[in-house]
Amino acid sequence: MIRWNSDYLPAVGLGLTQIVGYGTLMYAYAVLLPHMAQDLGLSLSTAFGILSLGLFFGGVVAPLSGMLVDRFGGRWVMTIGSLLAGLAVMSLSLVTDAYGLFVAILCAEAAGMLVLYNVAFASVARLDLNLPAQKSISVITLFGGVASTIYWPFTLWLFNAQGWQATWIILGGLLLIICVPVHAISLSHPLKDHSEASHAATTDWPELQGADRKRGMLWMVVSFIFGGYLMGAVMTLWVTNVQDLGHTAAYAALAGAVIGPFKTVGRFFEMLVSRNLYPLMTYALSLGLMLAGFLTLLTLGFTLTGLMIAAALYGMGDGIKTIARGTLPLALFGAKGYGARLGWISVITLGLNASAPFVFAWLTQNFGGWWSFAVMTACLCLATATFVMIPDPRKRRHDTVEDRYLPDRG
Repeated sequence: MIRWNSDYLPAVGLGLTQIVGYGTLMYAYAVLLPHMAQDLGLSLSTAFGILSLGLFFGGVVAPLSGMLVDRFGGRWVMTIGSLLAGLAVMSLSLVTDAYGLFVAILCAEAAGMLVLYNVAFASVARLDLNLPAQKSISVITLFGGVASTIYWPFTLWLFNAQGWQATWIILGGLLLIICVPVHAISLSHPLKDHSEASHAATTDWPELQGADRKRGMLWMVVSFIFGGYLMGAVMTLWVTNVQDLGHTAAYAALAGAVIGPFKTVGRFFEMLVSRNLYPLMTYALSLGLMLAGFLTLLTLGFTLTGLMIAAALYGMGDGIKTIARGTLPLALFGAKGYGARLGWISVITLGLNASAPFVFAWLTQNFGGWWSFAVMTACLCLATATFVMIPDPRKRRHDTVEDRYLPDRG
């Protein structure tokens, strides 16, 4: 049962800003970039290639933002970040060629690394609250799940009414009006010092030690890479691949629209049971639901019922996965250096996953949508196989305590 108290306010505030942040810095491109490409004389592939480069190079800022949060807390990092992001988004209204588009997107996405999920997770983990960081992270992602549901139609309405230049100005203005004050106010709580953060993490969630620590980081990151590789492909190729299964574009879009709300359903479910759910189990649940969704898609996706069930299962799993990507590194490696750790994980995963839309588009073009979905399913199988290799620190602590009291048989 969820009981309200004022310690939820930072998570609620950050949750609201994630709707604006992801809606503007991620989802708005799907609506506006094709029209920008047409007006700027660019091909669609060139425009989205520029976006991929901007996302990749913007991700380099992630470790720096994490280190700043670890050292100073997230209040001014996220406040200044939302100010810079708002100005950068407004600058997209001024671009006249491919070079200007790249510079504007690079600035916007670099600033985005100061305001999106990873920084928000690290920021609430640094606050001195009578609320587990896991619970705050769950609340933040609960709001973020509806960003696409709100911002795709909202951005399209703005474009139809005002054009893409004015739309970027309005979207950037909303970042300034909403996110700057909310970040400054919601993150004004006192900070934990590093020793308190480390002690709390050790008491509640035992950290991996020694060789297990390196092994756990390796397999966790590899699993995150495989589990996240298909995400960009699903966003860009879902409609095309579903049409290849024999559905109309309208039904494909309808099934895609199901994914967003079910992300929120999955996150709400996780928030209800998170008190008794260790982050390793949260991640296992997310992988299981996503894999069940894709297996349903491959076997029953030719029917409308099967397609809708597959979209709902995948949406719930993907929603829970976002929580796990924040709570699992905290559980396995502790609160000290948490922000920087999330930043480096982002650099690795974003860098490798940037190729996914191109790879899966090639698969769809040459082999068809079913085979493209089949390779995505294989990625989830690999994510599950590598997840199994992650050591569980709770078992390691139990083994150590038992060994301490075993009689000497030497």
